[in-house]
Amino acid sequence: MKFHEDTIFKIEGQKYGQELIEIINIKGKILKVHQTEYGIVDPKMYKPDLVFELEDRIIILEFQSSYVDVNDKRRFRFYSAIIDQVKVKSKKPIEVHVLSTVESEKTKCYKINPDSRFPIYIHSLKSIDGDKFINKMNTKITHEEYFTEKELLMITLFCFMKSKKDMEKAILDSAVLITNIPGLDKEMAQFAKGIVLMLCDKFVKDETLNEKITNLVGGNMKNVEKYAERYAKKYAKEYAQDKVNETYEEFIINLKNNGFSIEEIIKLTKINKDFIEKTLAK
Repeated sequence: MKFHEDTIFKIEGQKYGQELIEIINIKGKILKVHQTEYGIVDPKMYKPDLVFELEDRIIILEFQSSYVDVNDKRRFRFYSAIIDQVKVKSKKPIEVHVLSTVESEKTKCYKINPDSRFPIYIHSLKSIDGDKFINKMNTKITHEEYFTEKELLMITLFCFMKSKKDMEKAILDSAVLITNIPGLDKEMAQFAKGIVLMLCDKFVKDETLNEKITNLVGGNMKNVEKYAERYAKKYAKEYAQDKVNETYEEFIINLKNNGFSIEEIIKLTKINKDFIEKTLAK
């Protein structure tokens, strides 16, 4: 299983979406993470990465490790169209936001026609002074202060921030920090170490340094793969149950409003007649 930055951000977004959007300065509270076929973590899938429903809008959050070009703009516009049912149901506008590892903060537009432009909001972790942030985190360790989930998430993403250190050294610093934090919650520790291992696997080519980081966080890539797979299965299961619940709710409404006969219920639901009669008898 080859990991990409996209995969890493998707996993983080599924579990810590609110913290992630706060880090990149998207304002608002997440009411729902839409667990649809758009959100599972295969970076090759031609579907949106994450869909967040906020109080006042729907956010499509994309993760990009290359510059946004015209093909990406068309793709993002297409994404906004295929989740239109979310817009209709919630009566909220849709916005496309991109978390880029290469571009600076900006807004790009896709020109649909001479009178219509589709904005794409690009966010960058390069706007954060990573060296200053890491120094602050080391001070907190010295004083045994409490770490928020947002800060822990930022530590794992240090290598994408603005820094005088190269990518490999930044990942090493993240690993050291994670292992030095006292009293780190077991699940959060597993999550943070897993992200650092993914980054190490992708970016740290020096074998000695790679082994050092792997030993520091105390794991291996097989464990991380299993961890990612568990979350993918968990969200797939939740999505399937949501769809069952939606269908069930609509069915009940139809029964109340239209008063179907037993024969019509059988035709509509393909449920055994005996079962329906016994249920109605109760």
